[in-house]
Amino acid sequence: MRVTILVDNYLTDVKSIRHRLRGEWGFAAYLHDLKILYDTGLSGDVLLHNMRELGIDPDEPDVLVLSHRHSDHTGGVLAFLKARRRPITVYAHRLIFERAAVRDSKGEVDISAPFDLPFLQRHGARLVAVEEPREILPGVYVSGEIPRRWGPSHVGGVSDLVRDDMALYISSGGLVALTGCGHSGVENIVEYGLQVTGAKRLRGVVGGLHFMGLQGDRVAEAARYLASKGPELVVGTHCTGVMGVAKLAEALGPAARVGGVGVEIDI
Repeated sequence: MRVTILVDNYLTDVKSIRHRLRGEWGFAAYLHDLKILYDTGLSGDVLLHNMRELGIDPDEPDVLVLSHRHSDHTGGVLAFLKARRRPITVYAHRLIFERAAVRDSKGEVDISAPFDLPFLQRHGARLVAVEEPREILPGVYVSGEIPRRWGPSHVGGVSDLVRDDMALYISSGGLVALTGCGHSGVENIVEYGLQVTGAKRLRGVVGGLHFMGLQGDRVAEAARYLASKGPELVVGTHCTGVMGVAKLAEALGPAARVGGVGVEIDI
């Protein structure tokens, strides 16, 4: 299975020079074999530019999965749908239209999804609102709401517990989990994924783990947990943060890989 990171905070691959790729705060990834776009980044401009430069037509994806409602994952929906000529199925949590906010040093910032249901309908998107796990393709599941029973949540400075945080689970010789921000907490994401898919082992994790803003001992604990599962690959992107990626490398050795715009992952 081939995954390309289309939006990330960082540019880490020299192909970004050849293709003039762009980065921004946010995340999006494309699963080529499944034709699933997972998240859309913040602006839409970056998503479409990088798709075009990497030879991915906006009409190619059959499915869009939104990990949660925050605008750094949903902000590209408007531009993406406007660029398409054919309908698409969108899977999102039932709370996708609820207001969301984050607090920085200057106060509160609205980070709600910048669209509503009528917009989706006008632009050929069929919204499937989920709360429980749902198999969307053979062996491919949208998690629905992830229970927080195996470890702590990673919610940082946001205004709520982000109950709408959803992972994408693929059962392929084990569990592969894609996560947008990982607000549910990595232990919860992985353990629930093993339960939902029936997989016996963790093969890989790709996406944001929201280690930014956490205490160092918590980051080390999460990294040790991942190492204990013996994955083939862990790619921390977006809100994992530079120090978080370093902790993953320390705990996981060669199984840890740096993400970044344009990086291709085969798993």
